[in-house]
Amino acid sequence: MTYGILSFGAYIPPLRLSRQGILSAIGWAVPSLRGLAAGERSVANWDEDALTMAVEAGRDCLNGIDVVPPHLALASTTLPFADRSNSGVIADALNLDNRMATEDLAGSRRAATSALARMAHGGQTSLLLASDCRDTRPGSAQDMLYGHGAAALLVGEGKPVAVFLASASRHEDLVDQYRSSDADFDYSLEERWVREEGYLKIVPEVIEEVAQRAGVSLSDIDHVVLHGSVDTARALAKRLGIDIKRFADTLGAKVGDCGVAQPMLMLAKVLAEAGANERILVVGFGQGADAILVQTTPQLSTIQGGRGPQRYLEQCRVSDNYTYFLSLRGQLDIDFGLRSERDNRTALSAYYRKRRDINSMLGGRCRVCNTLQFPRSLVCVKCASSDSQDGETLSNLTGRVKSFTEDWLAYTPSPPYIYGNVEFDDGANIMLEFTDFTAGQVKVGDAVRMVFRIKDFDHKRKFRRYFWKPAPLLG
Repeated sequence: MTYGILSFGAYIPPLRLSRQGILSAIGWAVPSLRGLAAGERSVANWDEDALTMAVEAGRDCLNGIDVVPPHLALASTTLPFADRSNSGVIADALNLDNRMATEDLAGSRRAATSALARMAHGGQTSLLLASDCRDTRPGSAQDMLYGHGAAALLVGEGKPVAVFLASASRHEDLVDQYRSSDADFDYSLEERWVREEGYLKIVPEVIEEVAQRAGVSLSDIDHVVLHGSVDTARALAKRLGIDIKRFADTLGAKVGDCGVAQPMLMLAKVLAEAGANERILVVGFGQGADAILVQTTPQLSTIQGGRGPQRYLEQCRVSDNYTYFLSLRGQLDIDFGLRSERDNRTALSAYYRKRRDINSMLGGRCRVCNTLQFPRSLVCVKCASSDSQDGETLSNLTGRVKSFTEDWLAYTPSPPYIYGNVEFDDGANIMLEFTDFTAGQVKVGDAVRMVFRIKDFDHKRKFRRYFWKPAPLLG
C-alpha cells in the first residue's frame, strides 16, 4: 500500500457559448473584446451550479474505484449556500457513508491546490472536489475568459496512479482580483501588473523550492500545470528555463478559466494522457502560490480511458445566443408569463425525512420478487410483500425513455419543459424532468443517464432544491 493519487475525474457542462456570439451582441459597446473573440467558453445550464458540477466530477473520479473515502473536501469560491454544508449535500448525492467527514473550502482560487498541498504530506483517504460557477458582468473581459467546470481527485492509501514528491506554498496578499461578499462579480487588476508582480515573483519561488525538496531539476519535469494566460506561461517558461512545450493545455480555447477548478481540471487532462514515471508540477495561484510535484506510476494506465475532461470536450453544444446565456445566468429578466409566478416553498422537515431518497435517488429492491422501485415503500408494487425492500440507488443506472412530452406552455428557464416516464431494468418506472436535451432531440427508447441537478428555486426564501434528471448519454 502506498499513499498518493488513486483516481481523478472531471466535468464540463455540455453547453458552450461562442465568443464571437458575445462580440456580436455587445461589441458595439465594447469593441476592445474583439481580440478575445475566438473559441468558446463553457456555460452551466440553469439547473447547474458549483455543487451539481462537483457531483459529476466526483462520479467520474469514483467510477470503478473500490475505495470508500472517509473524508470529502469541496473547494469553490461560488458555493451556493453560505451557511449549509455544501459538501454534505454532495456526500448524499454520491451515496457515501454519512459517517464520513465533510468540509467546505473557499476564500481563494488556491483553495483546491492548498488542500492538495496539505494532502501531499499524507493522511486519510480523501475525495477532493474543486468546482466553480462564476458569473460575469456583461461586456467584461471575464465574460469572454471565464468558464464553468469541476474536477476531482481521490487521494489516499492504495495503488496510486501518481505519488507525491514534494509540495511548497507561499502566502502573499497580492490582490490580483477579488470579490467582496456582497458583490456578484470579480474585480480584476491589469494583467501585466499581475504577471510581473505576481506570477513572475511569487510562482518561481515555490517552483524552485518544490523541486529542491523533491531533489529534481526543473528540466526533469515533464508537465507543468499552470493556471494562467498563455503570455504568463511563456514568461514563466523563459524565467525558469523550462521548455514552453511542457506547459499543459490551459483549456482556454474550448472551456475558459474555471477558477478554483482550473488547476485540477488541467491536471485531470494530463493524467488522462500521461505515461508512467512522468513528473507533473501543479501550480495554484491567488494571494500566493502552491506548487505540488507528483510522479505517475504504471498503475495510471489501468484507469485511463474515458475518465477526465476529454469526452466533455468532444461532446458539446455550441450556441452563439448571448441573450440565452444571460437568461440562464439570471441576468436577463424575461417575462415567462403567469405560469412562472408559482411559489415553491420548501418543506424542510419533509425534505429531512426524505433526504436520502432525494439526494441519493435511493429506491428499493424487493427481496422476494427482485423488483426495483422508486420511491422505496412499505409494500412492493409487484408482489405486495411487506417490508421487503433493501435500499438501492438508481443514480448510476441507465434508463430508457418510455414516454415524454415537450411542453411549451409550462414554465422552465430553458423551454421547452421536457418531462416523461423513464423505465429501468427490473421494473422501476419514474416520471422525471429531463435536462440538457433540445427541442426534438428526445425519442422513445433513447437511453439516458441520471444527473444531479437543481430541481427549482425558492426565490422568496433563497433556497434551491436538487434532484436527479435524465440527460443524454456521454459519447
